[in-house]
Amino acid sequence: MDVINLSPPASSLIESIRSIGYSFDTAIADIVDNSISALAKNIEVNISPPENGNLSVAILDDGTGMTRDELVIAMSLGGKGPRAKRDAGDLGRFGLGLKTASFSQAKKLLVITKTKNDAN
Repeated sequence: MDVINLSPPASSLIESIRSIGYSFDTAIADIVDNSISALAKNIEVNISPPENGNLSVAILDDGTGMTRDELVIAMSLGGKGPRAKRDAGDLGRFGLGLKTASFSQAKKLLVITKTKNDAN
């Protein structure tokens, strides 16, 4: 039996994700939910004026952060998946929120993270 790779082309997939239907407010709320799940006590949303027609949004928090391996999972579609064990306060379910919320509003996503065990 032949195995056929049906991975979608990244550019087509991103364009599809961009069309899911998030409003700007809902997209920001979805990402802030991730900060809440990471036990953030302080969450800051900075929106910079458009530069060259592009708006810049930064969402900063003091949550637990992610290790490199956790970040790789968080950035992959499906992430942990709906059947994975989660903390009681984890609002995520399908591993799509960060990506769908971000790409519904932007063409670039940058995540900078560290845990308390990381060097400054």
